[in-house]
Amino acid sequence: MGEEENDDEVVDSQKMSSRDKKELQEGLCVNCAIVSVVLSFLLTLLMVL
Repeated sequence: MGEEENDDEVVDSQKMSSRDKKELQEGLCVNCAIVSVVLSFLLTLLMVL
């Protein structure tokens, strides 16, 4: 039974890692969007001044 439990934990950890990868990629996209908005705002301010 111990081996079966370890196999289940390995499968669960693999599922979590793929989920985590997707969440990290989505988080990076959000960060990139925020950075691009901030940069465009700063560039607009520089052009106005």
